[in-house]
Amino acid sequence: MKNIATLFQKEQMEQWRSLKFIWLPVVFAIIGIMQPLMMYYLPEIMGAAGAGEDGDAIAQLMGSVNETQVMAGTLSSQFDQLGIIILIVALMGAIISEKNNGMLAFILTRPVEAWQYVIAKWISQALLAFISLLLGYFGAYYYVFLLYGSIDISSVLLAFGIYFVWLLFIISVVLLLGILFKSTAVVAMLAAGGAIILELVSGAKGWGQMFNPAYLSSNAVEVLMTNNVKDYFVGNLCISLLLIVAVVLLSVWLLSKKHFHIGSSHE
Repeated sequence: MKNIATLFQKEQMEQWRSLKFIWLPVVFAIIGIMQPLMMYYLPEIMGAAGAGEDGDAIAQLMGSVNETQVMAGTLSSQFDQLGIIILIVALMGAIISEKNNGMLAFILTRPVEAWQYVIAKWISQALLAFISLLLGYFGAYYYVFLLYGSIDISSVLLAFGIYFVWLLFIISVVLLLGILFKSTAVVAMLAAGGAIILELVSGAKGWGQMFNPAYLSSNAVEVLMTNNVKDYFVGNLCISLLLIVAVVLLSVWLLSKKHFHIGSSHE
């Protein structure tokens, strides 16, 4: 545990040094508040711009949106698209940079086990994602409350927890890809592309969604909209948690192999 705590502190220092603990939460906060503000003021902007009948149609459409729809749209339209891509970009080089500059090889020649290194990385990245999502999500909720009205707080909290599990899966996959590949571009492309495909598939129906971690995002939206979950949610949640554990264990196993201990020029 002492090694994990030491490695975790190193990760925290690195994230502060790279300003990730500042810019990523700020970006998520901007993304979060953008949806309710845009939905509320866009009709007025269109009207002021003299959009004519088109502006009136948009204003009428926007006027029919309620607080739950705006909050759900924040998840599905903001965090599930731009937010995930930004998160992947922020985390994609966490292992690759240390692998390529020899720091990873140095760390693993110390009395440090591969599982300790991976767990410290995973916890540090999960904490960064949690803080960022917390600010963005509840920033959105604050403006939805001011502009549209209140939402059942139990639904808001449950949706947050469900969605965060989806982000934990993405974090785990990015960590694994960082061990497997030398290029941050490859990691970003595979992680973002995989997330997009899973999200597209999550719109389908059937028991197969239990094996799709992106279905958690659809359930978070459903909780906000109806205060209920979709079919197969419990199975989906349990399998997603198992997949997170499996991906982390696979990362540990790969990192324990000798040829993953050295920088790109020696692999």
